[in-house]
Order: sequence, then C-alpha cells, then structure tokens
Amino acid sequence: MSKLGRWSEADEAALSTLRQVLSVGSPDIVGPDLGGLVYVAGSPRPGPQTSGRHGHPVPPERLSATQAMLLVNHGHQPLEAAELAHRALKSFNWRDVGSFWYSVLSFAYLDDGDSTQYYCARAMARAGWATSSTLTVLRARVAALSGDSVTAVRLLLPVIADGVGDQFTEVAVAWAIEALVDLGDFDRADDLMRAHTFSGNLDAVVDRAEVLAARGLLKRAIGQPESAYEDFIACGRELAEWGVTNPAVIPWRSRAALCAAAAGRETLALPLAEEELSHARRWGTARAVGTALRAVGLVSTGGRDIELLKKAVELLARSNARNTLMEAQYELAVKLKLEGRHEEVQSALRDSRETAISLGNKAWEIRADDAMRRWTAADATQRVSSRERKVANLAQAGLSNGEIAKRLRLTTSTVEFHLSNTYRKLAISGRSELRSIVVPIL
Repeated sequence: MSKLGRWSEADEAALSTLRQVLSVGSPDIVGPDLGGLVYVAGSPRPGPQTSGRHGHPVPPERLSATQAMLLVNHGHQPLEAAELAHRALKSFNWRDVGSFWYSVLSFAYLDDGDSTQYYCARAMARAGWATSSTLTVLRARVAALSGDSVTAVRLLLPVIADGVGDQFTEVAVAWAIEALVDLGDFDRADDLMRAHTFSGNLDAVVDRAEVLAARGLLKRAIGQPESAYEDFIACGRELAEWGVTNPAVIPWRSRAALCAAAAGRETLALPLAEEELSHARRWGTARAVGTALRAVGLVSTGGRDIELLKKAVELLARSNARNTLMEAQYELAVKLKLEGRHEEVQSALRDSRETAISLGNKAWEIRADDAMRRWTAADATQRVSSRERKVANLAQAGLSNGEIAKRLRLTTSTVEFHLSNTYRKLAISGRSELRSIVVPIL
C-alpha cells in the first residue's frame, strides 16, 4: 500500500497489526518483529527474530509510540503526536527500547527539547540504562539536533569504536558524520564514511535515508554540490516509499535546493525549497519553518532573500536548532555584504560568532572571525552585480573560467573581469576563499 501511495490504508494496516498482536498477547512476538510497520531511523534489521535473543513481548506502549511516529512522519497533528508520545512513556516499563526510541525521536522532531531531556534523564537514572549504547546514540542525536555537535561526537565515536550492535550502527555512523561536518572536521567524517563503506553503493544498507543525508552533507561541505544533490534526492525517494513528507525528519529538499543553487541549477532550487516550506508550515514548528525559510531565502533573488533570511533567523532563534541558526546568521551576513549593506553585515557576523561560541563550534567561530576581519577593511558601499554573482556562483561550484564562459555565453576575459571585481568587493584573494564563504552567490 505504501508503494502505491495509499498512505492512510497503510497506516491503518500497521496499527491494526499492532492491535491484534496486543489483543493476543503472544510471548513469541517481540518488538523487533514489528519494526517494519513504520519508518524510524535505526529500524530493526531484516531476518527472523526470537524473543530469546531480542527480549520482551510487545508492550501496549508500542501502539501509542507507533501512532506518534506515524503522525510525525506525515507531518500533521503535532499536538496529538506529542500527547501519544507522552502516553507511551507515562507508565513505561523501561524494557521496550522501541517504544522509548520512537517516542524520544518524536519529541526531537517536535522540537520539544524539554521533553527529550526529561525522558533521557529518567532513562539515565534507571538501572542498566546509563551504560546502554542505544541510549547513548539517542542522547547524541538529541544533542546534535539542539546544535550541540561537540557532545554528539563525544558520545558517538566511542560507542561506534566499541560496537553499538547491528541495529544502530548505521544511524550512529551517519549521525556522527553529520556532527563532524557541523564542526568542520571533514577529514574525520570522510574517514568514518569510508571505514563503514558508505562511500559507494548502499544497496546493503538498511538506514539508507540517514546515510544518504549524512553523505550528502559531507559532499556539499567539501565542494561537491552536484553529487550531494543526487544523494539528497535519493534520500527523498527512500523517505517517499514510507510516506514520510515531514521535513523535520530529514530536511532533504532544502539541502538539495542549496546544492542545486550552488551548482548553478537555480530553476531546480527554488521549487524544492518552496515545497519544503509548504510541508514545514503544515507541521508548524519553529525549527522546520525556520530551516525551510532559510533555504528559500538563500536560493531566492529579486530582493526577497534578505527579508526571508531575517525571518528565518528570528524563527530559528526561538527553536532548539542552534546549529542552523548559527549558519543562517552567517549566511545573512554574506547576503548583506553582496548588497553592500556594511553596517548590518557586522551585526549578523557578531550574532553568528556568539552562537558558535555558545555551541563550542570552533570552525564556525573562526569562519565568522575571518569574515569580520576581511570585511571591516573592505569597501563598505560596493554591491556585487547580478552578472558578477552568476559568474562567482559557478566558480564557487568548481567550474573553470572556460566552462563558465561557455555556460553563460561570455568570453573568458569577461569571466576573469567579473571574478576580479567580485574578489575585490568581497575582499578575497581567489577561488579557494570564494569557496570558503559556503553560501550560494545568487
């Protein structure tokens, strides 16, 4: 039914299965047997399960937790999703990892930091849970989604090295890669990806959507926007097979939009970003809407970009998405610089720097410092023209002067002229510093 797009019928079939299991109360059916009923990162591995190897029969809490995750995936009724997740954990027997995992991830996607912290703290206080590698992975994800990538890396790398178990290895590695990218540690992220053979074909990977999302982020960060775009689109296809439309789960559309823009494919970028914004508004959290607005602002032209980015920053400041806030503050500064609005540039950079310091994110602190130093002495009034932006954007994407000239139907000397003007206005020395700006020059 899911593959046919009949999501309501698929959901009801999944919940009906759970109700029947619970009414029978069979000790031979355990939580992992039902893992394929709903999309969730870290789903059980395929193959036969036995209660002797995998623990306890399915508890009644699993029904509420599954309902909550279904609502999250489809991106509607957030209040009901929160109520169901609370119900699943209210009298939780603390033996069913699945119910706990589904519920806490639901709160994370609801941008409910208080609830995620409360239930994780309760779990840490339970006998046997404090040393659980599964709980460690979940705590790391909660930390990363709140912007604390330093803690996420500190928690994830040891459990990956020690072995977290087949079910959670893929998501642990994917989430560690994302956190390392957030911190600017691209070499370690790449080493981790290659060590777990995630750099090639992913047919044998169960959590493909999470791995594709992480791999796409790394590729975008190291200047491979077209390859990253393909990974994000593939991630979207994986999620679509489960009927997952909520960008709070993975904001693949906005990420793909930024990659398309960076690769000079603006006609693809804006529809993707606007589609994500539509889904985000239906879900309604400050994180989801702010993240989507940020992407729309970054790929928009014609004067909409700065106002949209300012709205995104305002929303993200009210959310737990502090990493995205830090990036949006920096990106706003770049857009303001392109328009020659020098006084506002410095304010946005200071905000980004302060957010980076609060997160312990040294890479972004240095990036903001470099921009402040460069642009304090730069010409405060010169605006980068639309033609200069088109040329710079393609240079930023890795195209040679000859390739840019052919794409835009210009002479090579004209391309060189526009790049020279852009370098002077942005107070940079060449292509390497242009790429370090990381914002699509639109």
